[in-house]
Amino acid sequence: MNISGVCGYLWVTCSELNACDRKTNNCYEPGHVCVDHPRCFSHPVCYPLSKSQQRFCPPIPGLPKPGDGICATATWAQNGTIVAGGNDSGSELNQLALPNGIFVDDNQAVYVADFGNNRIVKWDRGASTGQLVAGGNGVGHNDNQLYDPDDVAVDRNGTMYISDFMNRRVQQWFRNAPSGRSILTNITATGVAQDERGSIYVADMDKGELIKWSTGQTTGKLIASGLPGVVRPCTDRCPSIYAAEIVKHQVLKIDLETKEIVRVAGGSPGHGLDELLFPNSAIVDQLGNVYVADTDNHRIVRWAPGARSGSVVVGGRGAGSQLDQTSRPIDLSFDLDGNLYVVDANYRVLKFLIDRSSCQ
Repeated sequence: MNISGVCGYLWVTCSELNACDRKTNNCYEPGHVCVDHPRCFSHPVCYPLSKSQQRFCPPIPGLPKPGDGICATATWAQNGTIVAGGNDSGSELNQLALPNGIFVDDNQAVYVADFGNNRIVKWDRGASTGQLVAGGNGVGHNDNQLYDPDDVAVDRNGTMYISDFMNRRVQQWFRNAPSGRSILTNITATGVAQDERGSIYVADMDKGELIKWSTGQTTGKLIASGLPGVVRPCTDRCPSIYAAEIVKHQVLKIDLETKEIVRVAGGSPGHGLDELLFPNSAIVDQLGNVYVADTDNHRIVRWAPGARSGSVVVGGRGAGSQLDQTSRPIDLSFDLDGNLYVVDANYRVLKFLIDRSSCQ
């Protein structure tokens, strides 16, 4: 962990510098250090040591790593609490209809891709009803409409990136805007994720491809292909992309630098802990553990790096609507404290509190 900056040459252009990890103030680029640069952005950036003097400047406060609060022995409460929906299927703002992808922001607000209602709904922490933040104007193809939105990612400014599935596009929707704009088209978007640099990653299920889009680009860049049934990518800080591959019952890790693709979970259909059954989503913590929404096994499973089998984190008690059941979980997310959020077939999002009492 870097807890200090260095003094150096100020006129490296800001466009050459990438942001540090926003949670931990760590820099993961070789030969760089996290510094508070007076000319660039409002947050620390990764600065090249080759252009710095080896004397220390005023420190940048750091956070313990991992910043998500998850240690190797962390567990989660087996009973969740409902933080969105849970009032049967419907179109009122306290209801959801076929919720798919979710995003949890730094304030523990939950954004839900409300697939069956053609809208994105935001539920603030502790709220009993949601707020309409995108769509909700009926099914359609206009810029103020969505058609079966499958997933959503949100940046620090509140800008949403929505995989608008049946419209075969990805919409960029600015905070409080009445409509969005297409940044990618002709794509069967089944998931969207954003990395620390602001780049967007989209799964194209029909083509079996992962596409990267960066601000200012007019087209996407192909980063992986030959992935049938790929859904819901997620990012880590290696840099790598993780994606569930439904039809092959596995989760893949794609190294963005070497282009190497490796299986990190599953690989055959079944109910054993070394198997998955139509997984729909995966996320990764800062230790490299992969958490899988093992959809048709009604459970969330954790796979450690290099493991040949996983362990059940929550669920695994069959289909049902009790608070200790995750019926056909389709997406999952962590908040900054490491609490786990799961969207399931009960038209709800469940929050499972982390237990760090065993962490050193």
